[in-house]
Amino acid sequence: MTYIVTTSPRNGIRSIDQAFAFAKQRGEGALIPYICGGYPTADDTIDILLAMQYGGADIIELGVPCDDPFKDGPTIRNCHRLAMDNGTKGIRDCLKIVKKARSKGLTVPIILMGYYSFFEKEYDLDLHQMCYESSQSGVDGFLPVGIQEGTQEIEFNEICYKYNLSNIQLVIPGSSEQRIKDLASMASTFIYVISVKGKTGARESLPTDLDANVARVRSMTDLPVVVGFGISSPKMVHDVSNLCDGAVVGSFLTDCLNQKGTNETYQEVMYDQVACLHSGTKQACDAKYQASRYSSVPLHIFIATMKQQVVVGSGSDTKKMDHADKYQARFAVSVPDPRQKFPGAA
Repeated sequence: MTYIVTTSPRNGIRSIDQAFAFAKQRGEGALIPYICGGYPTADDTIDILLAMQYGGADIIELGVPCDDPFKDGPTIRNCHRLAMDNGTKGIRDCLKIVKKARSKGLTVPIILMGYYSFFEKEYDLDLHQMCYESSQSGVDGFLPVGIQEGTQEIEFNEICYKYNLSNIQLVIPGSSEQRIKDLASMASTFIYVISVKGKTGARESLPTDLDANVARVRSMTDLPVVVGFGISSPKMVHDVSNLCDGAVVGSFLTDCLNQKGTNETYQEVMYDQVACLHSGTKQACDAKYQASRYSSVPLHIFIATMKQQVVVGSGSDTKKMDHADKYQARFAVSVPDPRQKFPGAA
């Protein structure tokens, strides 16, 4: 079956590109908070997504619930269980959340983070349909956990790119130089560096070898590099923002929601915590390992298309342009800063 992408107001890769570009214009690292879709309920998640944006999020990771989140620690595992118990059971339910949040004013990029095998199961291996529906629902990219190296990850990268979605590459501790090089070559926007081995969960400090690990990744790419796993304070956000291009915060924020007072709403708690974390994003003039561009055509896609030429222009302006150049050009379009302030905020 063939799926045709219709004209959409969003272009996921371009949206993520612009999110990093605007953060750099403000002299900040990008803040990327995480919440599990459907936690505590689907309606709560919609309010939480908006609060994240109003608090200063540049990009948001939305977790896709599944019944075996084997890479996650107890905080996130509990979120998956509760979300599924309350009716959010996979990508399609998360897409409903994204569409409703978009209709209420959510404008920042959304990355769906989940387990690849469950993506395949829900869509009966039809990942073209999954990406088509995601693109049409306002999603900007995927971060697939547990995807197999080689053919599987390359094919999924191609499908995502076809639908203007960014497939985020995940670098785990101990990755070889060749593995990092391969991941960098597949990147279309940013690369996510896991700071420590083990499962997700808030920690009190950053690992001592983080600088060296980020430096290794930076030597392989000029695209943005972000760090996640364990970040739990504005100081840690500040330290990471001055070591790369952005910080991902997940378990800490969920812990804050779990400790909500009886007179607080989930939206208020999330807004306050994201705004607090955002206070740490300011970068020094000598911030290390910074990106020099914010999006790119994945190398394997570039190679596959560089010999296919199309004619553009007319008359004396007619010239030949590689498909890969055409793909690159379609993301170099300026768009307004996607972030909106909290209603009533100064």
